[in-house]
Amino acid sequence: MAKDDISMEIPQQEIESLARLLLPKIRHFFENEEGKREFFEWKQRQAQEDMKEAK
Repeated sequence: MAKDDISMEIPQQEIESLARLLLPKIRHFFENEEGKREFFEWKQRQAQEDMKEAK
């Protein structure tokens, strides 16, 4: 069996627990000025990489 053939099903309860844990932290990141700045810089880098790949 190849490594790519391994599948795992995550129970919905575990997904919801993880979401409840992470969602407040994600919201905080995008609501504060530092998070907004980091996201803006990341978007700029992504746009630059996209332009390089398009050439």
